[in-house]
Amino acid sequence: MAIADRSGLVIDGRYRLEKLIGRGAMADVYRARDDEAGVTVAVKILRDQLARDHEAVARFQREAEVQGKIQHRNVAALYGSGVTDAAEPYLVVELLRGHSLRAVLKQQGSVAPARALSYAWQALQGLAAVHAQGVLHRDLKPANLMLEPSPGPVERVIVIDFGFAALEGGQKLTARGHVVGSLTYLAPERLKGKPADPRSDLYAIGIILYELIAGRAPFIGADDFELISAHLHDDPPPLDLVAATAPPEPVARLVMQSLAKEPDHRFASALAMAAAIEDASRSIATSG
Repeated sequence: MAIADRSGLVIDGRYRLEKLIGRGAMADVYRARDDEAGVTVAVKILRDQLARDHEAVARFQREAEVQGKIQHRNVAALYGSGVTDAAEPYLVVELLRGHSLRAVLKQQGSVAPARALSYAWQALQGLAAVHAQGVLHRDLKPANLMLEPSPGPVERVIVIDFGFAALEGGQKLTARGHVVGSLTYLAPERLKGKPADPRSDLYAIGIILYELIAGRAPFIGADDFELISAHLHDDPPPLDLVAATAPPEPVARLVMQSLAKEPDHRFASALAMAAAIEDASRSIATSG
């Protein structure tokens, strides 16, 4: 029997669940007090019905394995994991108090090019740390990039949700030919059933950057088949034709390079794309 709200429960004698703050497709998220460490955290608990699903449990464990390998200010921190008395796997993670890029897009439609570049640059810093550990995220999208309050002019970007991550040398959790992730952000090679590599994640960052500047994704379709065809065959509409504020040419050029159909024509790494963003940002500063 599923538990509607576990608020008030204490897990493993230390994590005191204070309030249900989110319900995802697979898990419930609680604000909790870690009585041992004396800090407030988030506890993510796999849904009761999914706790008996071997694939769901494996993905949850993969998320813990991946996040446990990475310590970076632009990647959500993992503090612990375990199983509740009701045999439900749980993760203890950094409590995020901000909102997602998806919320920004829904509320604002688009952001100024300089802000969009800052968001993408920060995401790439976190992604570089992820890739350095032999991990591919495979589900980058605005909902999986959180914005946290920061003393600076731009919020801190945090990469979250490693449930679909691929770990080098790890067990394969998807059947051959089965594609995971959100179609809007999937690289052409993945849609063809070819192996992903770090440049596939960079394609997703390029889609997000385009969407932040233009207020719409570069590839759209009436159904999944049209969207897949657009990823595979169509050129993105030029940013200066669709964005309310046309970005400088170096910005548009780097976005288009990140959306190249062939991985070899994109940036070689997250840090290489971040360096290109730094160069393009200077064009905004000088034009302003």
